[in-house]
Formats: sequence, C-alpha cells, structure tokens
Amino acid sequence: MIPKSATLTSWFFIAGGLALAAAGMTSMIRPGNPLPSNQNPMALQGSAYGKLLARLSETTIDRVWHLGVEEIVPHYMTGIAHGESESDHHDDREAHSSPKPGASSASIAKAAESSNPIRTGKKWIQARVIAQHHRTNPNSLSESHKATVYHDVERMLLRSFKLDPTHYGAYDSYHLFLTTQDFGGSPEAKEQATKVANAAIGAAFQENEDPEPWLTAAAAGMNLYLLEAGPHMQRGESIPLELLREYQQKIGYCLSRFDELQKSSEEAGNWDNLSTERQMEISERSLFAKRTFKQFDALIARAEAKLQPSEPGESVAKSEEKEP
Repeated sequence: MIPKSATLTSWFFIAGGLALAAAGMTSMIRPGNPLPSNQNPMALQGSAYGKLLARLSETTIDRVWHLGVEEIVPHYMTGIAHGESESDHHDDREAHSSPKPGASSASIAKAAESSNPIRTGKKWIQARVIAQHHRTNPNSLSESHKATVYHDVERMLLRSFKLDPTHYGAYDSYHLFLTTQDFGGSPEAKEQATKVANAAIGAAFQENEDPEPWLTAAAAGMNLYLLEAGPHMQRGESIPLELLREYQQKIGYCLSRFDELQKSSEEAGNWDNLSTERQMEISERSLFAKRTFKQFDALIARAEAKLQPSEPGESVAKSEEKEP
C-alpha cells in the first residue's frame, strides 16, 4: 500500500509542473500581443527544408483555394486530367461490362484494359475522392464564411513566403492575393505587398549560386514599379522619367545576375541536375521577364522626347494657329 505522504508528494510535483507551464505560456503570450510574427521555429525559414516545404505547401493552398473559394474539386485531387471529364470515366465504367456481339476491336481492347484490377481500383479511389469533396449544399458560401477562407489563404501564403522568400510561386501568389481588389487592394494590403517585394529582393541578394531567386527579384522589382507607377497612370499623368530609370536599373541588374549565375550553373553541371520540366519553367519565366523588361526602353524614350526643347519658332507657329 502506497503511503499517503508519497501520494501527496506526487500530486505536489504534478501541480507545480502545471503551474510552471502555465507561467511560461503567459510570459510568451500576452493579452493583445500575440507571438512575434518573425519567429522562426526550428530555423526552417530560408533553410533547405523550408524551401522544400514552401514548394509542397502550394498543393495545400491550391486545395483550400479551389474548395473554399471556387467551390470545385481540383483536378489533381480527382486524378482526372484537364482534358478529361467525368463522362469519360463513365464510359470506362460501361466498358467493364462484357463486349456486345459484333463489337469493334477497339471496344474489345478498351473492355480488356478496363478489366485490369489496378485500373479498376484507381477509378474507385478517384470516385471516392470526388464524393468526399463534392459540395452537396446548393447554396454558395456566405460572405462571412468566404472572409474566413480568405484569411486562412492569406495566412498560408504568408507562411509559405516566409519559408522561402526567393521561391517565385510563394512570392508571386502572395503578391497577387494582396493586390487583387477582391481579396486585398486596400492601402494596408498594398503596403504589405511592398514589404514582401523588398523582402524577396533582399533574400535574392544573398544568393550567389542559384540563379532562380534572381528571377523572383526581377518580378518583385517589376511589381514595385507597377505599385509606384499605378497612381500616375490612374490620374492620366506621365510616369516620371526618374522612376523609369530607377527601376530599369534595378530590374536590369537582377536579370543580369540571373544570366551570370545560370551560365556558371551550366558550366558547373548543376543546371543538368534539374528536371526538364523545371528547366523549361525557369526558361519560360526568364523569357517573359526579359520581354517585359524591354518595354522600359520605349517608355524612357517617350518620356525623354516629352522633355526635349521645342524647335525654334515652333511655339510661335502654335500660338499663331490658335489666333482667330
């Protein structure tokens, strides 16, 4: 039989441990002052694991967006490709039955393929996924529910961006969300978009081996330019020449650094370690960024032409034209 003193001692230590845990939590979380947003648990942000998690989180964000905002089942969850439809799978189910007399060889081959137990099991799983996420409520989400979903998406986009600020998908998706009128578009959201763009550029400046972050920096520079040039365009004003030259220099530097590091990566053999799909994705993004960047030449030439002094006698001729 356990003495009462030993039992009391055990309860004393348990209560003391709970009290210390509660005290520790209250020192970390104060009323009205949540944990600092710049915390970096397990140093994941910016690490190799963080970069991997940032890429993997795109699937989760995409799922929440499709199910919660667009209210549809994403194709990748159903296993149905974009070129297919559920009617195609219905045809597959019909093909499971025995071919009718006089059926064509193609129908017989399709029936034989559909009788494959692995294919049948795959179709069954796909049907269960569709049924699991299919909306049965004929009414759309309420505005308050959508606002909650928007908040969840924004929180996940920010978390993904913090894991890897140089990842193009993590950065550009978050910027688009902040600057789209239906979701962000407010002065506070645009201020956050400016901070996020500067953070992406700052993170890219720390990279001296991987060329891809410099494409993200170039995109961030273009977004900053659009944010600053937007008010001038809305008022019908000419974009200041100083602003055009400033961002031409900044974005041009990012693109030149991308070219330098990509060349070094190819010479070292690191470029060949990427998959063909990844190489094509980076090359297409580079081509788009450089084509967009070329527009600065025309914009600057037009702005400089407006600042050129008038030809001698031109102002006199114009004033004579205005006289009755």
